[in-house]
Amino acid sequence: MLSLSSFAKKDELKKEELIRSTQTLHHYVHKYFNITNRLLVIFNTHLEQSPSPAVSADESESIEKNCTRVRDVMRLILDVSEREDKHVRKSIEPALYDQIALCGVPQKVKAAVIKDLHQETLGLLGNVFGPLVTVRLANSDLESVMPPVEQCELQSVLPLALGELVQSSARISELLCKQGNQQRSLDEAIVLVEDVLSVLKPPCDSYNDILSEVEAYVTIISENI
Repeated sequence: MLSLSSFAKKDELKKEELIRSTQTLHHYVHKYFNITNRLLVIFNTHLEQSPSPAVSADESESIEKNCTRVRDVMRLILDVSEREDKHVRKSIEPALYDQIALCGVPQKVKAAVIKDLHQETLGLLGNVFGPLVTVRLANSDLESVMPPVEQCELQSVLPLALGELVQSSARISELLCKQGNQQRSLDEAIVLVEDVLSVLKPPCDSYNDILSEVEAYVTIISENI
């Protein structure tokens, strides 16, 4: 009886570990959408345009479809950033562009350049922070932080509906341990989800870093204008 009880307890602990992992994965898919929408607000505010309306995760759709949809909007953000960046490059001297683009330039210097540029161009490059937002995003690693849906580590989990990641432990166990003709142990299911997180989490965190950098630059430089 003791051994059976111990086995059942270990089984429950593994189910709890699995559900924590799937909930973390659910969080990161939603995080991609949240970051993207915050960038769209920045575009509306500082470039007076938006590459896309706000996007929302759909719990009834597969993880793959959700990731693909957010990738599409990220691509639009990058395309607009690169197009506007070319416009900024053509409109100002290379030395001024470098003062906006380079991280090592003192904030007061960068703020003065941005303020003067806005006055000289009469706002043709967006509001006062338009060039800063454009240049920072165009020079970021935005393309490399899109959800890597093509990687093989994700293929067993991508077809699941996003909402299924936050089901009961019994339902999640059933979904991941009895997938098609393949039978997995709880340990194997946990490893599977952790492998997906190891692929999805780093680019999502880097994507958030890009957003945070742009927001921080706008905040810091606004205090120096």
